[in-house]
Order: sequence, then structure tokens, then C-alpha cells
Amino acid sequence: MPTFKPRSRTRSKWPLLAVVAVAVIWYFQLHHAVGQRLFPRTQNRVYPQAHPLTSTTNKYTSSRYIYPPIEDAALLKELGSENLVVQAKVRDAEFIEFERTLLLSHNVNDDPDVKAQMEKEKEENESSDLLRAKNNFKNHDKWVHRPSNGEYPEVVVVTAIDFDQYSMDSLIKIVQNRVDYAHAQSYGLYVSWYQTFLPRLNALTYLSDRQKRKWVRIYCLQAAMHAFPGSKWFWYLDEQGFIMDDTVDMASYMLNPQSLEPIMKREQPIMLPSGVIKTYKNTKGSSVNLIVTQSKEKIETHSFVVQNNPLGRSVVQQWGDPLYLNYQNFPAGPDSALTHILQWHPFVLSKSAIVPTRTISSSHVDSNPDDTQNYHEGDFVVQWADIEDRAKSEQVLNFYAKKKAGEATPK
Repeated sequence: MPTFKPRSRTRSKWPLLAVVAVAVIWYFQLHHAVGQRLFPRTQNRVYPQAHPLTSTTNKYTSSRYIYPPIEDAALLKELGSENLVVQAKVRDAEFIEFERTLLLSHNVNDDPDVKAQMEKEKEENESSDLLRAKNNFKNHDKWVHRPSNGEYPEVVVVTAIDFDQYSMDSLIKIVQNRVDYAHAQSYGLYVSWYQTFLPRLNALTYLSDRQKRKWVRIYCLQAAMHAFPGSKWFWYLDEQGFIMDDTVDMASYMLNPQSLEPIMKREQPIMLPSGVIKTYKNTKGSSVNLIVTQSKEKIETHSFVVQNNPLGRSVVQQWGDPLYLNYQNFPAGPDSALTHILQWHPFVLSKSAIVPTRTISSSHVDSNPDDTQNYHEGDFVVQWADIEDRAKSEQVLNFYAKKKAGEATPK
């Protein structure tokens, strides 16, 4: 009887191994740096040059101090905010029967030929002081710091100033205060006009609204990050604030982890006085990208610090989104928006710190000097953001300027 050998059921493993190998190669090719080195792309990606909000052109300076010509303040006030922007009428994309007004920078009318535009502006500047001031105004956000030695300042002080709020003498005091401090600490300085950011606000009336005008703080910070791309920290201090001690090095005073961790408010309610969402108790100082203070009522943004890294930049970009700007249920403008972000985005909260108010934002008061929020002799910074009256605001500024110079008389 013939003997039959059973047919082998063992299948070759080679097809399966080939599929796995192809999958691994595909993964490394698309998703892993090793794959990029093993299989270099035949074409390199080319990205457009970073540019400011209102133009595709940059101007470069080796100076660490970028601020507008303060002597133009009276001329800009004479021109008026409405003449410092282009007002364009457009139809709404979804409701064509409605017409909208867009506020654009005069940079939209620039000649694409940079040399031709420079010649045009040179002629205008020589023919009229008003045109010179207007050109200086529209070109200011094009300036970018390019250090001659390749080293950017570690910290950049940022301030927005309003020629409709302060006299030229007071504007000079504010800018000189920042220059003196930046010079003492070898920091950078970025100052811009409030009116520069009207295209972001897209409403002339917003600068007259106490809460809406606060959004300029965020947009000015973004402009500073463009102007100093290699700097690590950006400290925004509003025009209603004054640096009282030029010897304080922000890095060792607060930004280094060993200095920051002891002063971080842990398990601190975001919504005062007793909100459910609180700062984390285990946050490391080395992981902090955003540093803010609180008044007795809420988070404040007249003095805050942001780290210039992908997370810091993304937070600032989200924070300044037009949806937040135009949202009607943010009564305190960017203060309310930041409160919302910290409450609803735990990852951002885990990278943020609330520090005592007097660290970078002591409040000016005429009485009750023992309060923990208010300015004490020797404090680093004083601010008077709650004062709305222009004359009173200038009076307070002049008092602290004299006090710092040792000329003020006791109150």
C-alpha cells in the first residue's frame, strides 16, 4: 500500500517580513529624523521670510533699543488716528448685502520695489514734516534687531505708548525710563505706538474703550517677538508703569527657576476669590513660560512675562485671536481672555505661574500703604493702571519720575 506524506502547511515568512520592512521604511521616511537622514528629500522646503503684520518688508538695526521718534507725537496727534490707517470698504463674504470697513496700514500702498519706495519716502520726508511723521509711523513695525555679534539680549522690555494719552514730555519720561533700565541690564527694548495696532483692533473707537485698548498689549508683544527673534524672555510693562530700580536683574530676580519657584503661588484660584480651578502645586519653575500677577479681583496684564519658545508664542497667538478680541463676554478684555485660557487649557496652566503683585506690578495708591498689593519704598516697579483721568495719570508719572531721581517731596 503506497505511503503518502502529508503536505506541509508551513508558509513562507518572506512575504510577511517584506511587508513589515516596507512599513518600517515608510514610517522612518515620513516620521522620523533617522529616516530623513537615510532618505534625504530631493527638494528642500523653502519658507517665506518672517515679516511684520502690516508689511512683507523688514528693516534691520544693530541697536538693542527700538522705539519710535517721540518728537513725532504732536504731528501724529495733528494727523489723527483716522489718517494713520487706510479705511477700506468690503462686502461680507457670507452676507454680501452688508458692507464692512477694514482698517489697513498705509504699507498696503507701498511700491513692491523696495528701492523705489525708499526714494518715494525720501522725497515725501523732505517736502513735509507731516509726511515724514506718517512714514516713520507706518514703517516702525518693520524694524528688526540684528545683533552685530550674533548675540540677542536675554530679556526684552516691551511697552506701548499712546500720543493721545500723554504729553510729549511724559512720553519722553516713559521711554527714557525703559532705556535707562535696559541699558543698565544689557537688555533689549521695544516700544511702539498704540495706534500702530489699529489694523489688529479694526475699530478706531477701541482705543477710547478702557478694556478694548488693553488688547494692544498682546499685539505689541507679538511685534516685539518679531523684532527680537533670538531673545528668551519678553516683559510687557504698560505705559502706566515705571521701573523704580535699575539695579534689578530680571533673570536672577525672577526668571531663573531657583528664583521663581519660591515665589510661585501654588493652588491659587484663577478666579478670585474662591474659584475651583487653581494653579498646580507641583509646577516646576524650569517649565514656566508665562508669568502674571493678580489684583484683589482678577488676573492683570499691565505687567507680565512670556518666554519666547514654541509654547509661549502659541499662547500669545491664541490669546490675541480676533475671536477673543470681539467676544462680548470678556468684560476685562485680555485679562478675561487669559483667565479663560488658564481655566480651560490645563496644559497652558501647568506652564504658567502667578507671582505676588509687588514682584513686578506694585499698585500706586494715595492711602493704605501697608496693603500687600501697593507700592512700598524700594519696590522694583510701580503702576497706576486704574487711573483713567489723563491729568492725574501724568501727575502720578511725574511724581515717580522725581522720586526715582531723588527730587520728589513726601506726600
